[in-house]
Amino acid sequence: MYRVFFSTSVIILIAVVLMSSGKKADVPDLIKAKAFQVVDNNGNVLLTLNKEKGNGNLSSYTSSGKRLVSLFTAEGGGGAINTFDTDGDVMFKVTRTTEGGGYLALYNGRQQEVAELGVTTGETGYFNLNDRNGDKIAWMTFTENGGGYFSLWNNSTETIRLSTPSAGGRIGVYNKTNTRVGYMGTQESQDGNITIWNSNGSRTGGVPN
Repeated sequence: MYRVFFSTSVIILIAVVLMSSGKKADVPDLIKAKAFQVVDNNGNVLLTLNKEKGNGNLSSYTSSGKRLVSLFTAEGGGGAINTFDTDGDVMFKVTRTTEGGGYLALYNGRQQEVAELGVTTGETGYFNLNDRNGDKIAWMTFTENGGGYFSLWNNSTETIRLSTPSAGGRIGVYNKTNTRVGYMGTQESQDGNITIWNSNGSRTGGVPN
């Protein structure tokens, strides 16, 4: 790998020589290299432009060598941006989903994804909120029949579901075995409905009967 190093003193020296010559400097039409690095006066790398995994990569660093931001080509073929904390761990990510569309993610100090915003396979937006361990606790997207969908989760199990299909609003309550035990919503006839089930999923009552 070939590298070109630029320091502030070298750039200033070149500028002084060019100005003292009294001639207009020729600007090259194209510069090619395997990699570029920008360094400070102490030789610490502040910016790199190179190739990683066969794709272009642009990264900035602190003077102590910690990577701060990377702009690169993701494995799915789209562009990506990652920002890092002082330990070099990812804090924020922008890229594309494997199904297509944008994807944004936020990570905590334990490298667990705590928030996610993106595009579903149905080309509709979604929002996902996770706990400190990366487990889903809230999910918001669209229903298959149109309208919004919002659910709350506990221990990777959906416990409350709110949706707005074409007939009207609906609320469902589930126990930890993912069995629905309560429901209030609009029937396909657009009439109201309230239904209760036991822990085994057997209907115990409701309005209308």
